[in-house]
Amino acid sequence: MKRRVFRPNLDDVERLSYGNGTRKRGTGSKYVCHRLNQEERKLYDLAKKAGYLSIRGTGYRKQRKGSPLCNTFRQRCDALEKPCLIVEKRKDGDRVLIDFSTLRVKDDSFYVHLVFNNLLKTKYPDLYEIAEDRCKDSSIDWVQVQKNPIWDVNERILAVDCDRDVAKCLAVDILRENIGFHTNVMGSESKITDEFLHDLIPSDGQTDSAMRSTEEKIYLDKCSGGIDWDDI
Repeated sequence: MKRRVFRPNLDDVERLSYGNGTRKRGTGSKYVCHRLNQEERKLYDLAKKAGYLSIRGTGYRKQRKGSPLCNTFRQRCDALEKPCLIVEKRKDGDRVLIDFSTLRVKDDSFYVHLVFNNLLKTKYPDLYEIAEDRCKDSSIDWVQVQKNPIWDVNERILAVDCDRDVAKCLAVDILRENIGFHTNVMGSESKITDEFLHDLIPSDGQTDSAMRSTEEKIYLDKCSGGIDWDDI
């Protein structure tokens, strides 16, 4: 019996973004802001196409006591079982944030290693030296990861400060590395764990064709190599 983890579906993520109720109980919370305004909606639509979210600063809205845009995009990434990638545009340079918590794995060190050594160390050596790995500062609460909605799961952040012209290139390269996550792991038998194999199975135990929405299928098709990166 495979262990199941709590994940939202894309339909409920969209409902929350409009301030509507969800079909799956516990997906949203009145204490966590998700409803997007018109400007945030435009950025969210762009993020869905690009695969990463680009925002000014942290996206924090004082009147909502949080960032609806970041919360919604993180939930979307959770539904798609991929890292949450956000580019914060700042006056003194950009910050690229990779949140591995949306993978919902028991040990994310292998994924962090892929980004650090397969990407930063080889292609961005200057950034490799200054990248901030916040994942190593805390352990994963596996019970929390399994049972809680993503807004109640601790972030697992890798932060990289860089110039604006580098940030987009780095974000796209991280997306490429993300596509290689499952391939790289499956290529090494020693890296395969029950938890990882479970993450490739829909959370309700159904087959992929029965579970996935059209949008999820599109994302998986992209992961097979069908992305034209020049369009992003």
